[in-house]
Amino acid sequence: MDGAADADSSPMHVVIFPWLAFGHLLPGLELARRLASRGHRVSFVSTPRNLARLPPLPPALAPRVDLVALPLPRIDGLPDGAESTNDVPYDAFGLHRKAFDGLAAPFAAFLDAACAPGGNRPDWVVVDNFHHWAAAAAADRHDLQCLRSRSR
Repeated sequence: MDGAADADSSPMHVVIFPWLAFGHLLPGLELARRLASRGHRVSFVSTPRNLARLPPLPPALAPRVDLVALPLPRIDGLPDGAESTNDVPYDAFGLHRKAFDGLAAPFAAFLDAACAPGGNRPDWVVVDNFHHWAAAAAADRHDLQCLRSRSR
């Protein structure tokens, strides 16, 4: 590809939601940058603190990448501000995963908003293996004709 979206198709909208560890966030952001450099729209989903700690996007790509903040639910025993695995003591990883699972409903609401009239319907949803609930959310919206189907 020459850096722009294929001439015979409109740009895609890709949702990227990596696991809350910088070894996942940074490669996910690189994927977002590469997709945006090819003219596609990207919604990069994470928690507010993690998004704030990411390196800035190049100004030319920033308009094509939406940083979507989903606040991590508060879980008793999890330190305040523990949004990345870097912030969590080893013995609290289970609590961190439990808090992460609390993002299922906000993520579904994000997809619903993207599917609403005037929204930017996603073509692809890219998640890590920790997001056991994300595939069902995307599949439900695909069945409702929300997520666009593309043939190539």
